[in-house]
Amino acid sequence: MKCKWKILLCIFIVLILIIVFNFYYQKSLNIPLIVDNRNFQMNSDLYLNSLISNKNKAKILSHNSKIDTSNLGEQEVYVTYKKNFKEAVYKFKINIIDTLAPKIECQKELVTSIGKEIDLLQNVKVYDNSKELIQPVVKGDYNFDQEGNYSLKYEAIDASGNKTEEDFLLKVISLENSYPKIALPSGAKIFVEKSNNGWDIYKINGSFYIDDYLIVNKTYPLAEGFIPKNTYKSAVGVTKQCQDCIDKTVYNAWLDMKHAAEALGLNIWIQSGYRPFQEQNILFERYIQRDGIEQAEKYSSRPGYSEHQTGLSFDLNSIADVFASTKEGKWVSDNAYKYGFIIRFPKGKEDKTGYKYESWHLRYVGSQLATKLYNNGNWISLEEYFGINSKYPL
Repeated sequence: MKCKWKILLCIFIVLILIIVFNFYYQKSLNIPLIVDNRNFQMNSDLYLNSLISNKNKAKILSHNSKIDTSNLGEQEVYVTYKKNFKEAVYKFKINIIDTLAPKIECQKELVTSIGKEIDLLQNVKVYDNSKELIQPVVKGDYNFDQEGNYSLKYEAIDASGNKTEEDFLLKVISLENSYPKIALPSGAKIFVEKSNNGWDIYKINGSFYIDDYLIVNKTYPLAEGFIPKNTYKSAVGVTKQCQDCIDKTVYNAWLDMKHAAEALGLNIWIQSGYRPFQEQNILFERYIQRDGIEQAEKYSSRPGYSEHQTGLSFDLNSIADVFASTKEGKWVSDNAYKYGFIIRFPKGKEDKTGYKYESWHLRYVGSQLATKLYNNGNWISLEEYFGINSKYPL
């Protein structure tokens, strides 16, 4: 009888030990999460190993796979592992959320003329972590038929209701008065002669003017020692090329034109701006040595005869014939007049201007005269309009 009870007691102890062993064995197989927050942004990069702990040194059978976060809401994640020769599956839940607002990429300033509508959304891009196609909208009142500066907003809202707004300015300008011609300098106005078209040609401080416009070509040089005044960056003492040493009115008009081009995805920049007498002399001599004086004078000016010295002209992008066929070159040819600029040496007018066609060389004259010279795309040169020649003195 005693033997029987001993056997039963041993069996009972063994069962207790088995139960305790299994309890601690199973507990040792647990793979706890190592993150407190189980909310993750939509379409974020989330990998399995970044969520679980392996302190118990279980053998993870699941690969470190990327977890799908493309769908909003709760989802279950499975981890297959093995320890102490036993395989198990650990399950846990995560929640995919979207609390990030879209990002708007846009031009901060758009410019157009009265009566000319432009697509305000043409170059606006919206990016969102949801990767959905979000159509932005324009918020605010504006009128393409009325001159003014309109403060507007772009608004973008994703499917989760996250909203972003970006401010931008729409300028509707009048071509007749938004970009005026440069005011005459102070000084005695001395009559010189009449042009072939009957315009009065005057001399002020040694430089030539017609209808208050400064004239510089092979016939009419600048005054000796001419330095432009009222420039964005002072030209006094400048002996090398300076992109910003141009008239303030010209500079502001240039910025408006540049911003308008950028709004269309075009990139224009000043490659060569103000060029003082000394620098022009160095360049001209270099060109003579390279190509001879006859060829050099077809594309470069003698010192004192260059429009670059006026602070009213500059070259854009690449000073090469290919510029005319680029998107930027075509846009400049069709739109520069709106901002008061002209193609100073138009195509097919070499016998009038004395220089080869330069699609990149712009001269500021104000929008009123620029519109006339634009001539619906068939550019007229200053020499034709005013009836003057462009030939160096013998």
